[in-house]
Amino acid sequence: MPSLRRSLLRRYRVVAPRLLRGGLLLLVLLLLWDGVAALCVPQIQAALSLNPTVNGQTAAPLLTDPGAAVLASDTFQRPDHAYWGTSPDGQSWQADAGNVPYFAVFKHAGMLYAPAQSVTCDAILGPMVANEEVTFSASLSSYGPPSLGAVLRWSDPNDFYTTYLDGQNLVIARSMAGMVTPLQRMPFPAQNGQPYTFRFRVVGSQLFAMVWPTGQPAPVDWQIEVADSALSSGHAGIRVLAQHNVQARVAIFREVAP
Repeated sequence: MPSLRRSLLRRYRVVAPRLLRGGLLLLVLLLLWDGVAALCVPQIQAALSLNPTVNGQTAAPLLTDPGAAVLASDTFQRPDHAYWGTSPDGQSWQADAGNVPYFAVFKHAGMLYAPAQSVTCDAILGPMVANEEVTFSASLSSYGPPSLGAVLRWSDPNDFYTTYLDGQNLVIARSMAGMVTPLQRMPFPAQNGQPYTFRFRVVGSQLFAMVWPTGQPAPVDWQIEVADSALSSGHAGIRVLAQHNVQARVAIFREVAP
């Protein structure tokens, strides 16, 4: 028995320091993890929340809200071809993007190559609904008078709501029977060739719009809000007024039900 006790004591003296070192290492790792979690978790939760904060202020709901139903989307990640074709969700681009030769998919982007004369083109994707929100990122090689923007409640080339950049302003307008009526505007100098992200929403009679340089933080709140009840439902898409060989490049498009 004494020999057994001595053997166990020797083993304890060998193993105990290893266990102590392992326990201390585990404790250090747990303390480090708690520190990282304390720093990172609030930012992660804010990014995933329905109402994220920017500098302590509540931002407009993100496009990626879990409750938002995606109606249509396209990233143009397909081989080059004429027209804009079919999006990954199986929906076909309509209006001019479906059959006008100025449109093409090139190098993973939706392109519009305007001729020398002035053209106004619509690219429509998704179902006809009453309330909708569209976000897309695009650039225009030259502004003024060429312009770039989104459309909502589009039923034909003459009837729709639109928000667009004309080079000097961000505008919300209504077109009925081909007569365009500006509803609201704000100064926004746009740079030629700069990618901008557009976000345009209609809910009931309320229209909301914002735009910002792609890759930079979005505005904290909507830049333009206006009420109008003339149009009740329609499709969403992109509208471009172009001339003198101006090019538009669309990187991503998404429509949701707000």
